[in-house]
Amino acid sequence: MKSLAQNLELATLSTKLLSNLDEAIFFSQLSGFFHQSSKEYKVQVYEVMGDGSTRLAGENGQAIDGAILAKGIGLSGYVARMKRAYWSNNVKRDPITAHSKRDEVVEAELAIPVMNEGVVIATIHVQSTNKERQFNESDVTTINTVLKELSAPIRNMRLYLMARHMTRELEAKLQTRDTQGTQGPKFDIKTGSQNNDERVNMIAVSKSLLETMNLAKKLAVQDFPILLDGAHGSGKKILARKIHFWSHRKNGACVLVHCTSMTEAALDIELFGKKGKKGAFAESNGGTLILDDIQSLSHSLQAKVLRAMVTGEVVSSDNEEKTMINVRVIATSKGSLAESVEKGEFKEELYIRLNTMNIKVAALRERAEDIRALSEYFLNEGRDQKNAKILTASAQAKLAAYHWPGNVQELKGMMERISAIVEGQYVDENHLPEMKVEEVKEEVKVELKFEERALHDLEKAHILATLDHLAGNKTRAAKSLGITVKTLYNKLHSYGLIETKEL
Repeated sequence: MKSLAQNLELATLSTKLLSNLDEAIFFSQLSGFFHQSSKEYKVQVYEVMGDGSTRLAGENGQAIDGAILAKGIGLSGYVARMKRAYWSNNVKRDPITAHSKRDEVVEAELAIPVMNEGVVIATIHVQSTNKERQFNESDVTTINTVLKELSAPIRNMRLYLMARHMTRELEAKLQTRDTQGTQGPKFDIKTGSQNNDERVNMIAVSKSLLETMNLAKKLAVQDFPILLDGAHGSGKKILARKIHFWSHRKNGACVLVHCTSMTEAALDIELFGKKGKKGAFAESNGGTLILDDIQSLSHSLQAKVLRAMVTGEVVSSDNEEKTMINVRVIATSKGSLAESVEKGEFKEELYIRLNTMNIKVAALRERAEDIRALSEYFLNEGRDQKNAKILTASAQAKLAAYHWPGNVQELKGMMERISAIVEGQYVDENHLPEMKVEEVKEEVKVELKFEERALHDLEKAHILATLDHLAGNKTRAAKSLGITVKTLYNKLHSYGLIETKEL
């Protein structure tokens, strides 16, 4: 239970906030209250704008006019977008917090959304310099209890901010309507979010995927063929669709053909059509044709695809019709097309034309920072905020340790099953299936220079070097040396390095 003094402080704060609709006072007072009650190094409050951008508005009781951060940028942007608390007890190594600006001495940070009727108006950030400080659910509960007591002033501030932002939003919409069709689609490359004109969602947190998407956006406007390399399920088809919507062909058709799903004859008709039936090339005229797993095409179909790309003309599978086309081809490959060319399995001329623009999509295990964001997205897709499920720290650790041979598709399938099966709010590691962790064998490399030494001395030197390399761990050293632990102890005893009582 809160003490009488705490109740009085909270009542006083509520009165101050209700009596003043100045956001500078509101957010500074909020930061000051939590700074005093938490006794932590620093408490910051970020205002969340109507478009999802954020700015630092209060710090330790002082009003701040901070710079605006684009939607989804920084910890404030992440919490505002996800609409739930996030804490990191190692801010310098956590991929979500590592790139946010804060004082160097800060070790841990807790961020909580300030919400009313599902709308986030601010985020509260509690920062600690204590290396032993471990934020957890109880800290979230404590702050949310206070925010619940302040629901009336928070509601008033939401309505005030809504009115203040309305004019800006209307002006922005009018400007968008006036310029629509003359500009490319708006895209925030740092967050992977898109406006309503872009119908494909791609979650990106890791530096690797953000850089890949940035490159793809630059190449999208060049109107050359593009080759996307990457493992099965890594997100190549989604990126291909994104490229279409970033390009000047966004208003044209975007047709996807799976090159592994049909026989050669059926695929010929699917791509080039026949009398009375348009093929994929004709269907995508003026737009984009995505050829998924292009390495699976036969030599004859590779030749027809190459001819269509070079001449701009397609011949139907029955040779009855010829059609002039203007199509951009984006091909995906889960293997190395260059190796297929060397083996004679893929036409070099087609490879050269496709490889004009090449983008490598990293496997999920190579961009582990995306695992949590993707897991939460798939877990709660189609759910409202009230019914959102949360991954516990142990579940997150188990997901991060797995090597994901099926990449994003495997993760999506797993999260969708868990979402349907787990009834409670929290998803723990015991809710996850058995996931075999890839073992990384540590090799012990010892350089031996030739010198005239007895075999006994060489053995002793090798054993001691192995122990030194493995920090004195005798169990691991014995395993590396291919002997039993007992044998290792006996040898150390014979060298006079351990006493008899240690055996």
